[in-house]
Amino acid sequence: MEGSERGEISKEEQILNAAAEVIVEKGLAGTRMQEIADRAGINKTLLHYYFRSKENIYRTIVERVFSRFFSQIEAAMTSDSSFPVALKRFIDGIFSVMAANPRVPLFMMQELSQGGKTVQDILTTTLGRNRMTLPQRLFALIKREQEAGHIGPVNPLQFMVTLLGSCIYYFAAEPVVVAVIQSIHPGIAFDRQQFIAERKEEIFNVLYYGIKIRDDANGR
Repeated sequence: MEGSERGEISKEEQILNAAAEVIVEKGLAGTRMQEIADRAGINKTLLHYYFRSKENIYRTIVERVFSRFFSQIEAAMTSDSSFPVALKRFIDGIFSVMAANPRVPLFMMQELSQGGKTVQDILTTTLGRNRMTLPQRLFALIKREQEAGHIGPVNPLQFMVTLLGSCIYYFAAEPVVVAVIQSIHPGIAFDRQQFIAERKEEIFNVLYYGIKIRDDANGR
């Protein structure tokens, strides 16, 4: 029985891995159960045995994507660091997640815009299950910096939304960004790694120094 259970889990993981590839590439509307079965190397009947419907497997994959995404960015920011150190760590963390999963940002945006209540329910459930404390920790970090007189007034939740948007946007709109850059600098090869490094630094500078209280008239 134990070996059989292990085999079933292995087969389910095989299906989920194949389904994740298809769903992240094509979203709910473009996904076909037959294609998932073909990529998993199984017949369609077995796929239906495990998940019953496309919607069930879609829900499982979306939960996984959101759960892994938020868990990784949650781990990137700790409350025992200074605010600028924590901010840099967060930016580095989310860029690492995005760079390692280049299809995920666009997938998330597409599904949030097209998935309606189903995706919203999945997102709410995922955040609740993972018990995200990032908003609370960010609020505590900002409040501590404000009380110390290091930064000016800022809404922590609005700051977090701005931070997330600034980090995710490039990966969701990379072809557009690259096209704009090449139109400005024709004939110059686009260096993605260098641009991402510059992007991280720019986000930190704009967000941190935008709320940091300046020490003197020179703005330092």
